[in-house]
Amino acid sequence: MKGLRIHEAARREANLATIWYAERNISAARRFRDNLLAGFSGAAACPQRYPVYLHGTRRVVLRRFPYFIVFFDWQDEIYVVAVAHAKRRPGYWKRRA
Repeated sequence: MKGLRIHEAARREANLATIWYAERNISAARRFRDNLLAGFSGAAACPQRYPVYLHGTRRVVLRRFPYFIVFFDWQDEIYVVAVAHAKRRPGYWKRRA
């Protein structure tokens, strides 16, 4: 399993999305956070199983939530650059690379 590094902005995006779900339904927020953590673990364990995305990245699409994780598969680590909403501002994160 590779190491995992998360861009500070991606961490903020994950936290804001979790708060948004928590304000509406605490169990939905827990499911979102569990899906997010499973996505991080999956990317670190086997990054090649996720499809190539934009600008040399790969992405993990979360189940039942309109979010995905954008990451770089580097030799010794996974670098998460975004936890992006699937319907908003495509490609906004590319400056983080």
